Amino acid sequence: MNAPADVPRPDIQDCLQSLLEYACQPEFSQQMHIARELYSLATGKVNDDDPFYEARMASFQEFFTFDYRLAEVFSGATVFELFLLNAQTTLSPEAIGRFEQLRSQQHSLYFVERLRDDAILVHDLISNARFVACPLRDWKFDGFETGVVFEGRLVSFEGRHYFTGAFIFHPKDVTGLIFKLVKNFLLEATFCKATGDLDWRAELQRRHELLAEVASRKREAEKSEKKRAIDMLNVTKHLVHVSRTVSNPQLVMALGRDAEVSPFVPETMFLDVEIFLQKLAYCNLRSFRYKHIDPLKVYDLEVAANHGLAVGLGASLPETQTPLQGASNAAGTALKGGVPEAS
Repeated sequence: MNAPADVPRPDIQDCLQSLLEYACQPEFSQQMHIARELYSLATGKVNDDDPFYEARMASFQEFFTFDYRLAEVFSGATVFELFLLNAQTTLSPEAIGRFEQLRSQQHSLYFVERLRDDAILVHDLISNARFVACPLRDWKFDGFETGVVFEGRLVSFEGRHYFTGAFIFHPKDVTGLIFKLVKNFLLEATFCKATGDLDWRAELQRRHELLAEVASRKREAEKSEKKRAIDMLNVTKHLVHVSRTVSNPQLVMALGRDAEVSPFVPETMFLDVEIFLQKLAYCNLRSFRYKHIDPLKVYDLEVAANHGLAVGLGASLPETQTPLQGASNAAGTALKGGVPEAS
């Protein structure tokens, strides 16, 4: 039933709020706890008294809603995909259409080029595109300044661009270095070259059935007392095959019913862009913790990869695992729903 004419039409902020509230339902509580631990490992642990605590929690909430692959409830799906699936029988076509617009979200790094009272001009460093974004209903672009790089999610809604409201601002001192890191990342990243029309509902169901089949065969193998090692080996081989046939987790949201392919969809099962952003978020936290260290050294992922960050910083950081290693391992597990790989 359509809303009466005198009832205001829900805007993007209403849709986002409804979606985030859905993600906080009790059925997802255990999965959210696991996701939060993995997100903390990938991006760094924040304390309640940190000035950016609320901002990091907002980023985690969006990570859990849009990116994290559920291991239970509806395995293989994100909370957002599951919301859309359930909405087919609970919401009107008009309402579903508004929520489906959120599939346009682009999680990326943005460079602030210009500020206006009613909008902001940003350069998406990953897709090399420029957007004019409007503020949400309840907040303006306070605190933004030109020349800064930040992590955020851009959404196209009703013909306009908006940011969802969760941001990680990187120090202005490392802007030039981030440009270099993005360039190096794009040289190594593999992007999806799929074409054609894809029904996200059918794709979601297909992925769920494949993962369920793998889980069923694994349970059968574990119960078997004879030839258990051989059975487990066969299951492992089947799991590898499924990882190649199942579409990338983001493919559903990136393609939908359109033929246009988003540059944010790598061909691999691991979300290269997400892992890259989480590495930078980790560096952001470390640069706050260790203010006596030049942020350029903390953010130099190449130094961290080749020598270990503790070595590059003169053994200034106590962790035995470098941020690059920790972020890569945790992010890879988180984006697969926290399910260990078969061995």
